[in-house]
Amino acid sequence: MTTNTKYSAGDLVLIVWPKQRAAEVHSGDSTWEDVSHGSWAMDAHKADAVSILVAVHEGVVVGAWRVTGANHSLAAPAGKTRNVNRSTFDLSDDPRLAYLVGGPSPAPAQRNPQTTRQLRDLPGADTLLDPSPATHGVVQLGGYTLTVNSDGTALLRLPGGAALAISEG
Repeated sequence: MTTNTKYSAGDLVLIVWPKQRAAEVHSGDSTWEDVSHGSWAMDAHKADAVSILVAVHEGVVVGAWRVTGANHSLAAPAGKTRNVNRSTFDLSDDPRLAYLVGGPSPAPAQRNPQTTRQLRDLPGADTLLDPSPATHGVVQLGGYTLTVNSDGTALLRLPGGAALAISEG
C-alpha cells in the first residue's frame, strides 16, 4: 500500500487516553480505533487541523492513525447550559505510523483525556517529514523497532521471545 499523505512539522497530533472504554477493547467488543476516534471535546477549528490521532492506554501507544476528516456536534451536556463542541474523527491506516504502536506515550497522562502536540514534537517525526536518508530516526522491520536519536543514543525494541546478539563492528 502506498501512502501519499505529506505531513508538515506544524500539523496537529491528537493524543487520546480512551481509558473509560478500554474494557470494550479487552472484552473483544471494540477495537482501539473504535473507541479512540471520538467524541472529543475540542474547538472545531482545532479539530479540523488534526492530521494524526494517537491512542494511549496505561502509558503505551495502542494505535496511531491518519485523520482524514472531522465531524462536529455542538450541544450542552446533560445538566449543563453551556454548549460544548465534540469532534469525531475519520481515521485511516498509515503504515508509516506503525513505529509508534507499542512505544511510550508521546505525552504525560493528564486529567483531560486528550491533548494536542505539533507533529515536530512527536518522537520519530523526522521520518514522517523528510524522506531523504537520515542520520537519526526510526526504522521498523517486522516486530523490531530501532530508534536512533540525534545525540547518537539508540533504543532497540524486540518482539517477545526474540533473541539479540551483539557484535562489535
